[in-house]
Amino acid sequence: MCQRNVDLLQRLGIAHRLVEHEPVLDYPSAHAVRQRFGLRGVESKSLFLRIGAQRYAMLITLEGARADWAKLKALLGSRPRIASDEELTEHTGCVPMCACPFGHDASITLLIDRAVLACDFLLYSPGPPELTLEVPGDELQRLLAALPNTLLEYP
Repeated sequence: MCQRNVDLLQRLGIAHRLVEHEPVLDYPSAHAVRQRFGLRGVESKSLFLRIGAQRYAMLITLEGARADWAKLKALLGSRPRIASDEELTEHTGCVPMCACPFGHDASITLLIDRAVLACDFLLYSPGPPELTLEVPGDELQRLLAALPNTLLEYP
């Protein structure tokens, strides 16, 4: 997952910063890492959702945001639920509490919160909880356009 993200950013010529640190599985740890390394931007929040029997989506929003389940249902056609830790690992390769927003199989729909597209820099884990990527917000549209996933704007 990490290599897919880095390769995509390099292929698109998107400036980014990759930082290695202790495992980060919560926002207080992420804030400490951000301060120690001088990372700019807002922490992402990615929720892996199950829709029906075998459909999945990744909601990509920002730290502190809450999911609006009625709006998600309207966008996806049925009410989603948060996928299990096992489903997250099986379908994305991510570990629980550290879901990567980008680089997934084309069958996974991406729901992009408009607030993500408005941030100056987005911080996210590219898979391993020991790594953080810093990506300029003004490059996110270009990054999203290069992905094979169905994209839906949320909310």
